[in-house]
This record gives sequence, structure tokens and C-alpha cells, in this order.
Amino acid sequence: MTWHDHLIARLKEIRPDSVCALDAAACQLARDILPDTTVRMPGHPPAQACMLALGIDALNGLDAQQAQHLINHVRLYLSPRLLLVAQETCALDESSFRALGFTLSLNDPADRTRVYHYDLNVYKTVPDWLNSRFWAHPERWKP
Repeated sequence: MTWHDHLIARLKEIRPDSVCALDAAACQLARDILPDTTVRMPGHPPAQACMLALGIDALNGLDAQQAQHLINHVRLYLSPRLLLVAQETCALDESSFRALGFTLSLNDPADRTRVYHYDLNVYKTVPDWLNSRFWAHPERWKP
């Protein structure tokens, strides 16, 4: 499966009600695959967060610091869920994406392209120890 086919399958699987396209190629793909979905153009930030941010060429030509800044900006202000395509020339390597909380969705060695996915809802599972069984007894505390 090519990275393009994988993106199409993921978009159909996720079925977002709104997409924030980070570049023109992402905008075109989202409009072609999801004709009934609201797609925000690059440079026109939405009034509210979109369900998914999609980037195909967004990381091309950026250094590592610029790429991290873009990703952090998108996660904070545009969408809690991202699908990003990283070409061979991307300044961020696999460990950098992992450090940012992304999971590798597809590695296409033929095109030397990787697709990464980030979802805030499944970014970190709640550990077992973080529940009321292990809390201190607040009724025993006196101010």
C-alpha cells in the first residue's frame, strides 16, 4: 500500500466532520475524499478547533525547530488529531516524531515516505495507580 492510498483509507476510517489542511496538497486530497466535510484552507485558521489536521507537504523545507513549532501550534490551536506525511528530506526523524507523541502509521520504503498519526485522546493511557484507591484520605487532613 502506498502512502497516498494509506492516507485515503485513514481519512475514510476517521471520517472527520472538519479538516484543517496544512498545505494545498492536503486541502485537495481532503476535498476529493471527503466532499461533505468542511475543509479549512491553508492560511485561514478555523474559529474553532477542527477534528483532524492533515499535512502532506507541510514539513517540506522546514528545519527541525520550525517543524516542531508547526506541530505544537497545530496541536494547541487547530486540532487534537494530526495525520502528517514525512518525506525522506524531513528534518524530523522517527525518534523525533515518537518524542512528540506520534505513532508511525505507515512506512512506504518505495517512496521513502512515512505517515505519522497523533491523537490526543489516545496519546497516553491512564496508569493503574492513578485512581482513588491510592489517594490519601482527605477526611484525615486538618487545615
